[in-house]
Amino acid sequence: MSLIEAKGIGKIYKTASVQTMALHDINFKIEEGEFVVIIGASGAGKSTLLNILGGMDSPTSGSFIVNDHDISAYSSKELSKYRRYDIGFVFQFYNLIASLTALENVALARSVAINPLDSKAVMKEVGLEKRMNSFPSSLSGGEQQRVAIARAVVKNPTLLLCDEPTGALDSKTGRSIIKLLKEISTTNKKTVIVVTHNASLTEIADHVIQIQDGAIIEDYYNEKIREVDDLKW
Repeated sequence: MSLIEAKGIGKIYKTASVQTMALHDINFKIEEGEFVVIIGASGAGKSTLLNILGGMDSPTSGSFIVNDHDISAYSSKELSKYRRYDIGFVFQFYNLIASLTALENVALARSVAINPLDSKAVMKEVGLEKRMNSFPSSLSGGEQQRVAIARAVVKNPTLLLCDEPTGALDSKTGRSIIKLLKEISTTNKKTVIVVTHNASLTEIADHVIQIQDGAIIEDYYNEKIREVDDLKW
């Protein structure tokens, strides 16, 4: 049984006079521990799909199964619990609490989890053992993103969902962040899903899903996976 299965997912946004189809008949399976890249141009529907995977939105049609649970049938209260306990989010912008240290930002996320990891151990894992007591304003962009990743990982989530995690970073720093996410997937056997428009990332993914105009046009596994350090951005 796959960890994740999307069955005929569709999403329509409605206004008073207009209906916009953001997703159409989305079908795929994802196994535990995969590093997945969802690739597509701006407006292709990839962020809409990520929002559905993360329980921040619900499909108009179809179903979305995680660990044999139909998330698409969840109530608002059930979706809130799903986001809290099963999902770790990493966004393009870090959204750290400025008045808290790096460690305190991570510990705050830990406090709402059911089976969390140790905050200091996770900070060490992301390479910030010497920056635990620093405030966000004194951290570089790459360091802030590492804190954001630690904040997501410390919850010990079922899925780690990353929306353009390198979008606000230079290429060198972005490469280090992707390398970290890849290591988390490999070492911790975590299912990591990265949404991006950067085609280079498809070369280091286990599993690639390409979206265009709200539909999947490619869904494949890499036979030869390149190293992150070999990528040219």
